[in-house]
Amino acid sequence: MLRTAESWRRRRKAYSRRRKGVPVVVKRMLIEAVYGALLAVFTFPISLFIAEMGVWVSILWMQPESMILTNFYVVLTAIQAMFLLIPAYHKQPIRLLVAAFTAYMLWLMLVGVAGFHPILTVFGELPY
Repeated sequence: MLRTAESWRRRRKAYSRRRKGVPVVVKRMLIEAVYGALLAVFTFPISLFIAEMGVWVSILWMQPESMILTNFYVVLTAIQAMFLLIPAYHKQPIRLLVAAFTAYMLWLMLVGVAGFHPILTVFGELPY
């Protein structure tokens, strides 16, 4: 509050403060990236399990191996795409991109490092 003896000319001008640390935009982007990675980590095993159930059904129907693998990849990508529709619908592009990238990296680690094969790893050789 101004004292009555102080004039407006002598009053100090307000200067904007410089904030120290990480900008707010960068913090929000990092938080969105973490949420996208968590989305992929939680939803990828669900879509993988549903696709493996499709492999089991295809084996029961005695379909050829090429058809089983095609069905597996279609179901896996369709279920994962349905989960990725959530950030797309809410217009969260960073979360969507990070979730898709993380899901792809999880798939590459599962196939490359662990040597996962949709039929042989879980069910073994086809009985027919």
